[in-house]
Amino acid sequence: MTTKSERPTREVSTTGRVAVISCIHGNMEAFETTLDDITRQQVDQIICLGDLVGYGPFPNEVIDLVQRRNLRTIRGCWDEGIGLNQGHCGCSFLTDEDEVLGDLAFNWTSDQITKDNKTFLNELPQSVRMQTPKGVIVFFHGSPRSTSEYLTESTHDLVLLERAAGAGCDMLVCGHTHVPFVRKVEGTLRVSAASGLKDTYYRSIQPALAATIRSIELSPKLIVNAGSVGEPRHGGTESTYTLIDTGTWDIEIRSVSYDVRKTVSAMRKLGMPEPFIERLDRGQELVGKDKEITCAC
Repeated sequence: MTTKSERPTREVSTTGRVAVISCIHGNMEAFETTLDDITRQQVDQIICLGDLVGYGPFPNEVIDLVQRRNLRTIRGCWDEGIGLNQGHCGCSFLTDEDEVLGDLAFNWTSDQITKDNKTFLNELPQSVRMQTPKGVIVFFHGSPRSTSEYLTESTHDLVLLERAAGAGCDMLVCGHTHVPFVRKVEGTLRVSAASGLKDTYYRSIQPALAATIRSIELSPKLIVNAGSVGEPRHGGTESTYTLIDTGTWDIEIRSVSYDVRKTVSAMRKLGMPEPFIERLDRGQELVGKDKEITCAC
């Protein structure tokens, strides 16, 4: 029996252009401006990779707009933490200070969200699987392994290949890091193994099994990160999202300017933690911290 926390993958087929958005984080101004830009691109559908809430001042409004627009949406780590009442977002924090601030943001967000909206977050699927003319695309928030795993531009090729192959896809699309990128990974895996006692016996009676070194050609995979609509960390304040042509697999990373000051002002009026306000205002990681982007959710 499938529980709500084990929602199955949604299967869809499509042709045309798909807009992929992620990590809205309660930033209504950025969300509406980005949707306006997507409308001008004349896409065939929109897929949202989750994290509708967290950090931003308008979590309910974002969820309500997602439902009004009937956007195909999967569950992010913040959505999971709040929808399942886990008490945390599953984020990785480097310092105790960061963790305290993260808890403040989580608890504030959880207190604001209505019961119906928590149910909506809980019932979101873990992934979307899409059949296209060029192959299979699978969409996750973090990775096929976890909603809170970071797949970045510097993640080792072998890890990216394993995640994509394990998901049974040709293109893996994710968010979570708030930094967009497109990478193609391919190559040859060289495998060698020393014979154990049992292997030695079987190879003595079947010499064809004697080879202990072999090469495996790995199917090329595309790894795409959509970046973030509501809390960009690519070094600027612009929202980012991706456009995917499912017929050609041409991919465009788009940047959208929005009224950051409007969101910042709302956050200050609500008394939200100042480091998160400054991070949004500058489009950077936590102010005054020298750390990798992969370490903070």
